[in-house]
Amino acid sequence: MTEELKVIASSFHNNSDLSPVSKVEIYSFFDPFCKDSFKLSAILSKLRIEYQQYISIRHILNPSLRVLTKCQAQSTSDRDNIALVFKAAELQGRSRAHRFMHLLQNEIIPKCDIITEQMIAKCIMNAGLDLNVFQEDIQNSKLRDSLKIDLHIAREMDIEKAPSLVFFNEDVQEEGLKVEGLYPYHIYTYIINEMIGMPIEKNLPPTLADYIQQKQLVTEEELLTIYEWPERTLHKELKKLALQRKVERLSYADGEYWKSRI
Repeated sequence: MTEELKVIASSFHNNSDLSPVSKVEIYSFFDPFCKDSFKLSAILSKLRIEYQQYISIRHILNPSLRVLTKCQAQSTSDRDNIALVFKAAELQGRSRAHRFMHLLQNEIIPKCDIITEQMIAKCIMNAGLDLNVFQEDIQNSKLRDSLKIDLHIAREMDIEKAPSLVFFNEDVQEEGLKVEGLYPYHIYTYIINEMIGMPIEKNLPPTLADYIQQKQLVTEEELLTIYEWPERTLHKELKKLALQRKVERLSYADGEYWKSRI
């Protein structure tokens, strides 16, 4: 057992409130500007694929003063304030809001770009959200109240850093298990399997082309996380898709990305 797993296992078994359940709820606190939060999103995508019927994930932009100050500093108005934009997107559904945020992170993290209203509009449409509804919702005065609720949730769960995950069973009265930072994939599957307490039949991922089309832009690291192939095998499959003009490779300062052409 790795040292990381020993620490998590110790925390798990010291929490006597956790008991076998049929579904695990995961609160994911993230910083939209943080590379570790971006990397964790790939792990969460894999968890959602393999354990779809056993887990639900709620993504919460870390409402710490540092994160919210950075959101405010890079914005010129509420319309490009990433914290308020994410809350407005959530009004059309949490899963679509997360997809929108992932697409937005694809734009700002590899390219070190400043967020613009045009960038936001493109990501809104690519995520399947209604742009007109979004533009109305961004003017909603209750968005800041929603951020205050997230701040209350973060305080209740003692969230001090991003990324952080908190795992809950179905009893809302029982204490959750908090995991701060970024860990290998098997750490999170260990927790889910221990909490479920019965054999789990995992789902298979979609085809490589379908996954890249769904995500629009992905890192090789994310694809290696999802498919667990040797790098040589992944490169061979990506080359096939590139020859079929289904994907194209993009190079940025922090690594290789693959973009859907479909």
